[in-house]
Amino acid sequence: MARVIAVAFQEFGTLRYLDVGTADVEVGDWVLFPTPDGDEPARCVWGPETVEAPEPVAPAWAGPAGTRQVEAAMARRAERTGITETVRRAVADHDLAMDVLAVDNIDHDDGTRLVAVYYRSMHRVDFRNLVPDLAGRLRSRVDMRQVSGRNPARIVGGAGVCGRELCCTTFLDEPEPIGMRLAADQGYASNPLAVTGVCGKLMCCLRYEHPYYVDFHQRAPRIGQTVETPSGRGPVVGHDPAAGRVEVAVDGRTMSCPLVSVCTTAARRRSREASGGGSGRQPGERPRDGGSTPRPEAPGRPR
Repeated sequence: MARVIAVAFQEFGTLRYLDVGTADVEVGDWVLFPTPDGDEPARCVWGPETVEAPEPVAPAWAGPAGTRQVEAAMARRAERTGITETVRRAVADHDLAMDVLAVDNIDHDDGTRLVAVYYRSMHRVDFRNLVPDLAGRLRSRVDMRQVSGRNPARIVGGAGVCGRELCCTTFLDEPEPIGMRLAADQGYASNPLAVTGVCGKLMCCLRYEHPYYVDFHQRAPRIGQTVETPSGRGPVVGHDPAAGRVEVAVDGRTMSCPLVSVCTTAARRRSREASGGGSGRQPGERPRDGGSTPRPEAPGRPR
């Protein structure tokens, strides 16, 4: 049992979660979020809500944020715009093939300062001249951190093909790997570019919808199987999992039928046999499939 709130370091930023225990926290309050570089002020944007889980679902909060802590954090975030421009000018001066995505300035308790530079590059970058130059311009220690995979999109942000903000910049803490099997199950094996996100990887939302597609294919008749519909009998020629329908060719026309209204001939035969007492035939009636009734074996006949 835990009481969890959602916080964000900046407006419309990535949602992160904290376990506040029995503390009284309301939307709009500033709290301290524990990070590897120290506690950072963040604003509560949702909650608290009780969550039943056997294991901790979120880190424990570090307490409420004071006024000075909030003001210092806002000043650091405003200063990052100037630091970013300084870093990009230095990169251009040294003619390095790298893209500066973001910077983070961290003030330690001992009075030292660290500027972390997040960058993207297709090749190895030689920082032997860049780092001392940046340290002199910024008067702080500089740490270069390369990001790859889905992380550049998480840092920069953007909108997906659905028109909404990227999932990785709003609520996904750790995006899970997406394989081609998920795309194939949803009919995109021949055109993976249609489900490729802005990060160049397969979209994370494929994992959200995959269980529905698996359930649909388990219940739907396969392509080519003969089914019975309210309009007649015909073979299945297509699936539409998003609408929960199958396409059936009936009397030369292709009809879209709800899955619940389609009955396969095998299922209908099993239902008829169950209601008719096993085989579904009257005593003495010949099998309808053209077969013959098995003859009793003659006594003494060799096997």
